[in-house]
Amino acid sequence: MKTVKVACIQMNVSVCSKHDNLQHALQMAEEAVSREAELLVLPEVFSTGFCYDRIEEIAEDVPGPTIEALCDFSQEHGCILAGSMIERREKDASDKEDQAPSQYNLGFCIESGKLAGSHRKVQLYGPEKEYFASGTSIAPIKLKKHDISVGLIVCNELRYPEVARKLAVEGADIFVSSAEIPDFYAHPWRIMSISRAIENQLLHVACNRVGKGKRTIYPGGSLITDGWGRILEEAGNEETVLIGEIDLDKAKEIKQKGSILQDLRTDLY
Repeated sequence: MKTVKVACIQMNVSVCSKHDNLQHALQMAEEAVSREAELLVLPEVFSTGFCYDRIEEIAEDVPGPTIEALCDFSQEHGCILAGSMIERREKDASDKEDQAPSQYNLGFCIESGKLAGSHRKVQLYGPEKEYFASGTSIAPIKLKKHDISVGLIVCNELRYPEVARKLAVEGADIFVSSAEIPDFYAHPWRIMSISRAIENQLLHVACNRVGKGKRTIYPGGSLITDGWGRILEEAGNEETVLIGEIDLDKAKEIKQKGSILQDLRTDLY
């Protein structure tokens, strides 16, 4: 039996306060690793929130200060960090027809002090489309530790079963989702988090933020579920480090049981 402890860093996020948010995240991450967590998941745009008023100022190149700080933490503690941040998008000055925004909502996965892979959010929601360019690819991120592939899902992408299914078909062993879901959508988000696990028979570590925004409340509710959709751990609506222990051997058995992916009717859909 090969077990791994995972953690959802269910934190409040202060809009545009990059330094404070990063330090707060690292403090909570310290608690997670002190409790032997190896895979730590942060909320969507954890370091800035949706800082639209100053988005060009707070966006970062990758690698940049935020990724470098997370890499240092990962190196020191031998852990994996996943989440989302605002990435600066370089435009081709010669392409006058490029009218897309100058930022991406970048999902990242850091292992052993290095950026193991990234995923630019492909399914943008509402006002995000005015501030973020859309990603153009969906693929799992391969991790050396435990020889697993992570299917990284950024918030609104969870509403699209096609995103999770593409990750599963491409070989993901576990779903990790990084979210900033408001209270009015908390119930659907919970159901979808469980459903994506069941549909693909994959573990799911789903991390949402908490706290009060300008117009809404973020209710947390982070959860860890197995490939049958059974809740292993679930958080309430306060800041917390949600720790869960997952059995990778059992997860592999669930993934291989049945024939969901093998029976896909690719001739029809």
